[in-house]
Amino acid sequence: MVIAGALNAVMDRTAFTFKSSIFKNLNPYFWDVRQSWRNQWKQPFQPSTNAWYYFGLYKPRHQENYPFSSTFLVWTTDAWHLSKSLMLGLIATSIICYSPIFGGILDIFILYCGFTISFTYLYEYILKAK
Repeated sequence: MVIAGALNAVMDRTAFTFKSSIFKNLNPYFWDVRQSWRNQWKQPFQPSTNAWYYFGLYKPRHQENYPFSSTFLVWTTDAWHLSKSLMLGLIATSIICYSPIFGGILDIFILYCGFTISFTYLYEYILKAK
């Protein structure tokens, strides 16, 4: 849960305060959510076609950059989606691997504190540009 909180801090820094983050000198087409979302789509934007690999169940807004780049492979397109996918995977792993420490509400409090403390520390002190 601590690492999941850290990944949530990466998501928020890249989404809301990219220009004042330690990521500001990295490739904005991957790290800056205001630009990186375009990686999902062919450029320039083109109307969507019925992609064979969705079997008619889904039609993307635009033509995808590569198969599934706007759905289950979206984590490969930018830092925000990669961080979110890893965060959710770690939360799921925490649920699966959970074994009581003290039990009940105290365990929930400990896990919540681990997540929020790591989020706050990274967001406020580590990921902010000096």
